[in-house]
Amino acid sequence: MFPTGPLKRSMYPRKFYFSEIAPLCLKNEVDIKRQKVPGGSCTQELQALFGCLKKWEFDDIPCAKLHTEYMRCVESAEKAAAAFKDGAKKGILGEGISKLSTAQFNKIMSMFPQPDLGVSQRRMKRLPHMSYADDLYRRKDKNKPN
Repeated sequence: MFPTGPLKRSMYPRKFYFSEIAPLCLKNEVDIKRQKVPGGSCTQELQALFGCLKKWEFDDIPCAKLHTEYMRCVESAEKAAAAFKDGAKKGILGEGISKLSTAQFNKIMSMFPQPDLGVSQRRMKRLPHMSYADDLYRRKDKNKPN
């Protein structure tokens, strides 16, 4: 009888060991990207308004109440977006916010600066004039033959 694949396997889980290739540290700041503004998009009010307009064959006089509700919702969403943008620019740390903006995160990171470890490890790449065969950064395993 030949041992099959499941029988050859070890019954203990495979052990993985962490090897630190690059130093574990954060940058002192994060690149500022576009933030998603919290708040509603007023879709329910807009659907109700379009339903009313369709019912009355696009006569807006019977739908004036729904139109004012929609405009009120849009104005409140614009105010919330403006307040969010002002807070994000200033980096104000608020209570109860589930997600930090990049400016808030940068403000926290400036309170706890990281040590300067030199050039980033991401820049360690092969340039066009370098050979593929050369082991420039000693990445190959010493125990394995090339």
